[in-house]
Amino acid sequence: MLAWTLDAVELAPSVREVVVVSGDHTDTAIRELLDAGPWHRPTRIVKGGSKRHDSVMAGVRAVSGELDLVLIHDAARPLVTADLFESCARAARTLGAAIVAVPVSDTIKRVIDGEVVETIPRDELWSAQTPQGFRRDLLLDASRRAASRDVDFTDEASLLEHLGYTVKVVPGTPSNIKVTHTVDLDVADALLRRRNKGVDGSHGRDRNH
Repeated sequence: MLAWTLDAVELAPSVREVVVVSGDHTDTAIRELLDAGPWHRPTRIVKGGSKRHDSVMAGVRAVSGELDLVLIHDAARPLVTADLFESCARAARTLGAAIVAVPVSDTIKRVIDGEVVETIPRDELWSAQTPQGFRRDLLLDASRRAASRDVDFTDEASLLEHLGYTVKVVPGTPSNIKVTHTVDLDVADALLRRRNKGVDGSHGRDRNH
């Protein structure tokens, strides 16, 4: 999945360098992948933290100081495209913060103890994806402010929302799925093979490489 993600990053003109945040259990495999891979963007690997936000900020702090914009992406979304990186970067540069998201298509129920207690209108509901883009100084400041308040958030956009910043939504694509279960990997593999055949007649990147 990381290889598929790096394929998209390689085609995104605005991306100058890549920081991969790893855990102890993936560090060796990631280093071997990067050493053997065909990618040309300057890439470094840093260790993650105990929480998602700690890992993200470790990556943000590792970005070269002259770069003023960061794009945060979960490698668990291997169907990301270069266009999504570019559109997110443009929006973040304009407003300071932007996320890729898609409108919710399912009917959403609030459930307590196995019983439906509310059907939530979906007209204004969007499902957040990645990449998410931010001005680096803004994100570092927001992280410091959050640490002083001892609060935790599921993503960096919700942190900025909590602190009163405006976050722009960039339309994503339903195919930009997050691989959480084994069946998701099968779906991602099939979609990538179909995409690659449509572009160049190839059979896509093998899931084992």
